[in-house]
Amino acid sequence: MKISAPKISKSFRERNHRFTAMPVKDVLKIRLKDLGIKNVELAHSLGYANGNVIAMMKGGSMRLPANNASMAAKMLQIDPIFLLGKVVAESDPDLWDAISALSGTCLVTASELALIKLVRNRLDGHDVNLAEAPEFTQAVTPVLDAILQRENTLAVAAIIRVDQ
Repeated sequence: MKISAPKISKSFRERNHRFTAMPVKDVLKIRLKDLGIKNVELAHSLGYANGNVIAMMKGGSMRLPANNASMAAKMLQIDPIFLLGKVVAESDPDLWDAISALSGTCLVTASELALIKLVRNRLDGHDVNLAEAPEFTQAVTPVLDAILQRENTLAVAAIIRVDQ
């Protein structure tokens, strides 16, 4: 039985990923809760005097500044390119589209890089366009669909858990 996945947009801010499907405020809430980090701890690491700033970010009344995305990602143990992309895409979608168009092939998350390394290792140096290899796309599509469904389910569960 083939798993039917939702349509995936190529736009970074619309990709269906456990955290990508969420606004930055929800990513902050979930990761702080998961890691047991207090608002004041994240605030201090970002150069703020008290935790109220983080509470405002988690509530959506203030955005995480793009210049703090890298440090926040480090504290939250998530990919800095991923978080910066979310921050910029939320604050200025047109700017993120322009950045992606100009440097999309250079913006690679750690997870994507791990896949690239796996492919390079398995192909032993051969440069093969896997997107044009029918046997590859037939084999990988059901796996990607299953992963997408799992990640979407996890995203919904994480948002529900945070809202409780």
